[in-house]
Amino acid sequence: MSKNDSQIVISKKTFIIALIVLLLLVVGAVTVALNWNNWFSDGPSSSQTGEFDIDKNADDWNGEKLPDKTDDAPAAGIKIPGYPSITLPKDQKTVNVALLNPEGNPCYFTFEIVLKDTGGSLYKSKLVPPGKAITEITMSRALPAGEYDATIKITTTSVADGSAMNGANVETVLIVK
Repeated sequence: MSKNDSQIVISKKTFIIALIVLLLLVVGAVTVALNWNNWFSDGPSSSQTGEFDIDKNADDWNGEKLPDKTDDAPAAGIKIPGYPSITLPKDQKTVNVALLNPEGNPCYFTFEIVLKDTGGSLYKSKLVPPGKAITEITMSRALPAGEYDATIKITTTSVADGSAMNGANVETVLIVK
């Protein structure tokens, strides 16, 4: 071998260590790229605010004011409407109701109507902005004539930052005739 002939020899152990370091760098770069907006953005992302989950059936509410159940709500400043009873037509899945998020609330509402005796969910909305109401819903099943004890579970999501807030369970009777 002459002086000018040089050969680099890499051992198997050195090669494996270099490969592991390279893989860790790639995984770290991908992790940073995927989470950059979550870690360094000024505001919440659209998935945090739920802006893509606004219920398409939520319209401006111009109807009569519903009874106020705010005293029953655990979060001060959130107005919760009362629903002493809701009258529905028998044997129909698509029905008219008024599920309202009162004007001025600092949060979106999600409504879920649950039968008390079975715990079965009849309906669940997407996010309803303040001042909007859902006036027509399609239930998971039609109900025969009768009276059904139910709970309207209201889940709240902050308009400001998309965080969960306190909700309420409003007791009601579904009068189906």
